[in-house]
Amino acid sequence: MAGYAGGHWLQRWPGLALALAAILAVMVDNRVLVVDSHREYRSIRLPSWALPIWLNGPAFAFASLLLALTAGLLWYEKARAFALWWWAADTAFYALWTPLVLALNWYFLAAVDAMWFWLLAVGALFVYWRSSRMAAALMVPVLAWMSYIVPVSFAFWLLNH
Repeated sequence: MAGYAGGHWLQRWPGLALALAAILAVMVDNRVLVVDSHREYRSIRLPSWALPIWLNGPAFAFASLLLALTAGLLWYEKARAFALWWWAADTAFYALWTPLVLALNWYFLAAVDAMWFWLLAVGALFVYWRSSRMAAALMVPVLAWMSYIVPVSFAFWLLNH
C-alpha cells in the first residue's frame, strides 16, 4: 500500500494497540473488583435517581472503548505529545473510580476523582480538537456518562458516610 506524507498507515496503528491494551487492563482490573463486590454494592445506599446496577457495566465498557479509540485516533493523527499526556491523565482518573468505590469504599475520594475526570474530559474536547476532531467527538458520550457519575458519586458519599 502506498504511504502518504505522514508515513505508512501501518506505522501509526501500534498506538491504538497500546491504548486498547491499557484500557483492557483497566477493564480487567475493574471487572475483578466488581465480581467480588456485588454484595457490597447492593448494600450501598443509592439515590432514588440512580440507574439500575446492570446498566453500569455496559456503560463503563462503552466509555472504556471510546477512550481507547480516542487514544488510537490521537496516535494515528500524530497528535501533540500534550494531547497524549492529557489522555493518559484522564484515563488514570477514569481507572481510579471503581477501586475507590467498590474496593476501598472511599466515596468522597471517588467523587473528587470523578470530578477531576469530568474536568479533564471537558478540557479534552478542546485539547483533542486541534489534533483530531473525531477524537474530540468521541469524548462527548464519555463526558455525558461522567456527568451522571459525578453527582451519583457525591450521592454515594452523602448517603453512606
